[in-house]
Amino acid sequence: MGNLFNFFVKQKKLALIFTVSVIAVGLLAFNNIQRDQFPAVNFELITITTSYPGASPEDVEQNITNPIEDELSGVIGIEKFSSISSQGFSVILVTLSPDVDDVSALKQDIQNAVDRIKSLPDEVIDLPKVVDMKSSLRSILKININSNTLSFTQLRHKIDAISDELALVDGVSEVSKEGYLDREIQIRIDTDKLYQYKLSLPQVISAIQKRNQRYTVGSNNDMKNEKTIVVLAKFDQAQAAGDVIIKSSFDGPVVRLRDIASINDGNVEERSIVRINATKGFILKIRKQAHADIITTVDSIKKKLAPLQVEKYPQIQIFYSSDQSKYVRNRLKIVTNNGMIGLLLVLIVLGVFLSLKTAFWVAMSLPVSLLGSVALLGVAGETINLISLAAMILVLGIVVDDSIIVAESIHHYKQMGRDKYQSAVKGFKRVIMPVIVTILTTVLAFSSMFLMEGTMGKFIYVIPLVVIFALVLSFLEVTIALPAHLAGLSEKPQKKHWFNAIENWFEKALKKILKLRYLIVIGFLVLLGTSIFFAATQMRFTLFPTIGADVITAKLKMPPGSSLQYTASVSHKVEALIQDVVGTDLDSLTNNVGQSFSHVAKFSIALVPSSERKVQVKAQLQRLKARTTEIVEAESLTFSVRRPGPPQGEDIEIQLVSGNDDQRQTAANALVEILNQIKGVDNIDRDDEASKSRIEVVLDFEKMARLNVDFVTVNRYLKATFGGINVTNIRYGDTDVNFRIYLGKSKQSEAVIGKLKISNRQSRLVPLKQFSSIRHIVGEPDFNHFNGQRSVKISASIMMKLPV
Repeated sequence: MGNLFNFFVKQKKLALIFTVSVIAVGLLAFNNIQRDQFPAVNFELITITTSYPGASPEDVEQNITNPIEDELSGVIGIEKFSSISSQGFSVILVTLSPDVDDVSALKQDIQNAVDRIKSLPDEVIDLPKVVDMKSSLRSILKININSNTLSFTQLRHKIDAISDELALVDGVSEVSKEGYLDREIQIRIDTDKLYQYKLSLPQVISAIQKRNQRYTVGSNNDMKNEKTIVVLAKFDQAQAAGDVIIKSSFDGPVVRLRDIASINDGNVEERSIVRINATKGFILKIRKQAHADIITTVDSIKKKLAPLQVEKYPQIQIFYSSDQSKYVRNRLKIVTNNGMIGLLLVLIVLGVFLSLKTAFWVAMSLPVSLLGSVALLGVAGETINLISLAAMILVLGIVVDDSIIVAESIHHYKQMGRDKYQSAVKGFKRVIMPVIVTILTTVLAFSSMFLMEGTMGKFIYVIPLVVIFALVLSFLEVTIALPAHLAGLSEKPQKKHWFNAIENWFEKALKKILKLRYLIVIGFLVLLGTSIFFAATQMRFTLFPTIGADVITAKLKMPPGSSLQYTASVSHKVEALIQDVVGTDLDSLTNNVGQSFSHVAKFSIALVPSSERKVQVKAQLQRLKARTTEIVEAESLTFSVRRPGPPQGEDIEIQLVSGNDDQRQTAANALVEILNQIKGVDNIDRDDEASKSRIEVVLDFEKMARLNVDFVTVNRYLKATFGGINVTNIRYGDTDVNFRIYLGKSKQSEAVIGKLKISNRQSRLVPLKQFSSIRHIVGEPDFNHFNGQRSVKISASIMMKLPV
């Protein structure tokens, strides 16, 4: 072993090549390695989303959610599944078992189970969408676009063009749109004319659907000039629908669609409103490809948009929000700054105590370890992300310790006047075992993080990986390179050093202390016990402290029955309050009105990075809560902090599962009362609160049978009156635009129900009020399931205390 040490100590060129090579390879890897916000994580979660337009939560539950859950219950390998049946939507979240060996096969089994469902309602046009949840599905940037001069239709055309341009940018996977109302052709039937011509709504719908067709009937059977025979009756423009013949006879008048209805180009009904920074407009959400660099992709998007806005779209305003690349840039800046400060401190401190030449080679251990770790991360298929950068910040002070220990030991023997090569060997041998033990204990301590399971384990496993890479490279540096670097330095022994006096004083003090060793041990044991007692009784455990949080969330709840527009108007006051309180610390403010209910608005308050804030997140939260009473129209207004780290729920989440609605409600009410009595519990919420009240049309089926009225026909009349019915479509470019029939005027009240006439099987008009009545009932909540049974989730957050 001694001969091996002697060999490496004399290989100065080899040491130089090793140091320079590791740094060069690290720099090359740093310029090419993928940078991302988080590690690439597959959450082993599957979402199944189904759209059922116009359906109530209970209809969605019975016709969509229950059939899908029945199929899922037979799939082996599912740990649990939960669902939400809301107005017009069913969302099922499937959690896969961690014990499954072939995850891909299980995901295919889930897809097959969903595909087996054939009894979905006719209104469900699109099949259930099965999505594998991954960290790469997060949006990396929101582009907010509005205009003061363009109409909604004109701006929508611009948005479509911009979206197509951005989809071609390298690294972009998907461009989705929010605040975007799809175009529709509105056919609004005049009820008086419908009754005048003795027509029925099904008759009109059938005529339109049969007319808008194209099909191939065969061949002309010509041996030399064969041609295909087709019938082309598709609408080539919206107004062509006005020529559809609804009714005619041999010698009677011809009734066309334009005789009984108006045909206009419009937009689908607005069911939610999204505003960014108190501005309503279009929002383009950008997702990147799984292996694309987040910083490069965001820069490419902005570089693409800048000339487009100036040259092609000068009438629109563009600003950016939710830029996730800025957090990676900020963490990279912290690592770079800390590394530079570390280098400087090592040079200064070791230069004072040892020598500047020794300090320089010790300082080189920092770039060797960090840049070498970057190269090894690239080889391992990992990325530079917030987690790996945090690990680098953590390991900065550890890797330089080994170099300092070895350098000081070699310097000690040099000062004794010995041969520089022998000094390097003796100094290295003297401390190499403590260095190895230190590295091994640190590696073992961090390796325990590899054993962590679940989502948390998938996120933080890169921390021990970075630490191990850095420590291994640090060990190679102090064994192969550092002794050779230091052996090549010519340093004159110093007979006296200013620090000798301090060493002598410390030696005398230590001798006296060692005489009282038992008393010292007892004192430290008492100190240890006191520390444990203090930690157990006074210190709070927080897995992810809010000090590094970047987002505050808010929820505005208006009285049930509040319209979307009224809720939006009150939410504007909340926006002004937030902007006033947060001030320059506000990066972006997203306001989503009507996402769940029309009387609920949710806010996402993104703050600038913590290093740039004037007021930290805890103080901001307290200031916001103190001013909630200013929104007098609100039923409630709550604020909470979204803690950093992997995706997580609220601080407290309790799921109550029961097939008995009364028992479940009673238990939920009791639990809410208990939580209200516990100090420190804040923002208590539940997911079974009723929505706006309902007006039920109660049908007398016996009278309907006597009057020959069909239930499906009644359903069509009511839907066309209050929500409209899609009957066919027309192709514009690469977009299908629906024709939607409305019966009567827009935004009609329930009073029209008493005037509505239904066509029976003999085409006679029967007033709806002859076989129906109206009653007012309470609104129904979203229906939540856990493993197929109805459930209610109670959630709450823990109050944060400001430091004294």
